[in-house]
Amino acid sequence: MNEALFFAFLLVFVRCSAMLLSSPMFGAQNTPLPVRIFTTLAISAAMTLAINPAKSAAPPDLGSLSMAIAGEVAAGLLLGFFMSMVLQAAQLAGAIMDLQLGLSMSQVMNPVSGVQVTILAQFKFMLGTVLYLCLDGHHQMLTAFANSYKAMPALGVSTMPVLLHNVVGMISGISILALQIAAPVMAVSLVVDAALGIINKAVPQMQTMVVGMPAKIMIGMVALGVALPALATGINSGIGFSMDSLGRIFQMK
Repeated sequence: MNEALFFAFLLVFVRCSAMLLSSPMFGAQNTPLPVRIFTTLAISAAMTLAINPAKSAAPPDLGSLSMAIAGEVAAGLLLGFFMSMVLQAAQLAGAIMDLQLGLSMSQVMNPVSGVQVTILAQFKFMLGTVLYLCLDGHHQMLTAFANSYKAMPALGVSTMPVLLHNVVGMISGISILALQIAAPVMAVSLVVDAALGIINKAVPQMQTMVVGMPAKIMIGMVALGVALPALATGINSGIGFSMDSLGRIFQMK
């Protein structure tokens, strides 16, 4: 143990803390604080020895130290943000389904983020979390964390345009993925709305929307159940897309 190794561990700990804070599951509000701290310490200690990051002397002044820590925080938040966007796609898809089926007024508390979300958004988020674990998304996140020390250039003003381009591309790709996950329910809802509109034209005296709402919800739930396996494909595609986006950022392409 020397000054260079301790400083390297400090930088790895800061990057790991920022990554876990913004990542799925590890950054959940209901995760006990001691669990977060000891998990971060264990991963940081293992990564410091396994990665063997460039050991340099500690900065001579507080300004240089602050800049080094700020760079590690930015890199960690970037890693966690890209992986958490996968579950945000599932939650966004659930919110779109709720909006189409008329369930957007019913909301529950998301214990992970601590905010109010709709019912199907909560269901998709929790199911997406399980699929994220089953597909080894957390292991791929740790792999990206290790590779970031080998390939990621220093974040600065010169790399900001490329970084923003890839972040915007990631957000647009995740939004399209959410629409693809919600597409079956959206299609069924559109057909039911069209049928109710025709009935309303044929029988103006009937309160079509009030009468047809239970049928719309029932048919939508059937479509949700039939298309449920597609969520696994969507989560898998989202993880792959996130890893590809991180790879482009690492190489700054």
